[in-house]
Amino acid sequence: MSAAPESPVSSPAPGWARRLPRDERVFLWLVLASAVVMCAFVIGWLIWGKQNVPSTYRYVSTKDFAAQTTRFAERHRGADGRVYVPPGTEAYLLAARFSWFPHLVLQAHTRYRIWMSAADVLHGFSLVGGTVNYNLELAPNHASGVSITVGDPGRYLIVCNELCGLRHQDMRGFIDVVTPAAMQAALARTPAAKPAAPAATTSPAGALALTADPKGLLRFDRSTLEAKAGWVTIAMRNPSPVPHNVAVRGNGVDVKGPVVTAGGTSTVRARLAAGTYVFYCSVPGHEAAGMKGTLTVRS
Repeated sequence: MSAAPESPVSSPAPGWARRLPRDERVFLWLVLASAVVMCAFVIGWLIWGKQNVPSTYRYVSTKDFAAQTTRFAERHRGADGRVYVPPGTEAYLLAARFSWFPHLVLQAHTRYRIWMSAADVLHGFSLVGGTVNYNLELAPNHASGVSITVGDPGRYLIVCNELCGLRHQDMRGFIDVVTPAAMQAALARTPAAKPAAPAATTSPAGALALTADPKGLLRFDRSTLEAKAGWVTIAMRNPSPVPHNVAVRGNGVDVKGPVVTAGGTSTVRARLAAGTYVFYCSVPGHEAAGMKGTLTVRS
């Protein structure tokens, strides 16, 4: 006669419980000890591990941070357009779709504090090169002061590691690292001791007026401009914290105005013959996103 099936609701038969055999007890103690060791390792790694980027944070509006970055860039900009940061000076770096502003030059094997923030949406900062690998998340209205020690001279790649738009893959920049001798030579040619001149906020008389989108969208307020042949000046006012400039290209002409933010005005001037030209923002990714227009020059 077969035994009756066990019921899932009735009490188990007497004697069902038994002491675990020795091999199972040893296994459970090993699992517990491994979990404790791994938890301790993770906690210690987070607290004392060198992978952590030493940083501090503060609240600052996007426009204020953009203005600080622009003043810093103007104060230390070299003749080649790059920004040479003297040792002991705090640097500024602004992330905006789809570029990094400005192009920093640092001294090798020197510790810097770099203040970073995002002008529009959430961005990720990754600095890669040599043995360096820093990763940080940047948010609008929050500035991160990151302590970074760069390595050997060379070019270090900056990428955005947070999806920020349809051209996210194009958001790349560089930090150049030079020897102390090269840094001192560049600083000797850069009037860093002089206070930075305020960014231009007005348009020159007779200039064609242009305005960047005040909300930071990648577009101008006009898609067409007209002018007479001869010297033509275009003044682009940028009321947003996103870095923009105005440039003109076509018929053998390719001139660019300075990159400005937060109320600055970028001005470009060129002698143009009759014909059709393109005016655009030369910040990486902006022209491709639609920040451009047609300039028609008539005789």
